[in-house]
Amino acid sequence: MLHSEKQIEEKKKIDKIESILNHQVEGEAFILTPSREWKQIVLKHFNQVHRGELGIKELLTILKEKGVRFSQKDSLVEYPVK
Repeated sequence: MLHSEKQIEEKKKIDKIESILNHQVEGEAFILTPSREWKQIVLKHFNQVHRGELGIKELLTILKEKGVRFSQKDSLVEYPVK
């Protein structure tokens, strides 16, 4: 791959990540931590969830361990995280 092609691909990746981090999700009001923070954690574990190695409940546990706070029960917070 040419150097400029790599730069274009990297820019697309960064733009996509920014789009995800800035996208408002229905139900995210149940999560008291700033949205960019918890979304970065979710993105970090996305592939594990996608491959079935990690479930949503386990991801919620990881979020809590990282200091993410919820205003509702876990069952209600599952929706915005999905």
